[in-house]
Amino acid sequence: MVWNFQGSASRAKIFALKDIIQTYKPTVFALIETHMGGDHAEKVKRIVGYDSHARVDAIGFRGGIWLYWKSALVRITPITSHPQYITMEISRVNETPWLFTAVYASPDPNNRRELWANLEDFARRNDIPWMLAGDFNETRSLTERHGGDSNMARRCDLFNTWIENCALVELEFSGPSHTWARGNSPETRQSARLDRALCNSE
Repeated sequence: MVWNFQGSASRAKIFALKDIIQTYKPTVFALIETHMGGDHAEKVKRIVGYDSHARVDAIGFRGGIWLYWKSALVRITPITSHPQYITMEISRVNETPWLFTAVYASPDPNNRRELWANLEDFARRNDIPWMLAGDFNETRSLTERHGGDSNMARRCDLFNTWIENCALVELEFSGPSHTWARGNSPETRQSARLDRALCNSE
């Protein structure tokens, strides 16, 4: 499970997280865009009852990725971490290990280019099952976005090229077509689908 938490300080968010966990019982889950540091990550771990976690802390009030799992059910081996992602190997007894990358892409295009380059290099060097999920802060087509600047078509092309270069396919989803929005009037309203899950053919 991956959830864009958009800040983790409020009691309402913590209670909502507990409800989701009780309903779906994920063995592993990731919170992205936490906006918080390690003390809060430890607090969440205690509240939700998971015994293991890994994280990259927010820089100021930007970013943050926290991963939690139950060590009795799954073995997690962190491989690499970066301010915009964490990659780990996940394995169960008598099952093929696979790779998972939790992503929170920076809103800054220059930082995103570094992310794309790092993950493309990782894709070239690995051919075992790999899934990526999170907030990529980018869209694949103009239909996935309302509002924005005139450079959006080019940004979509670059994002699709990166997905192709990594030999990834997108997983199907259900729910709202746009999952991010801001602006309080028709003139200022912007919305987009920024989160998705991708995987390789393996």
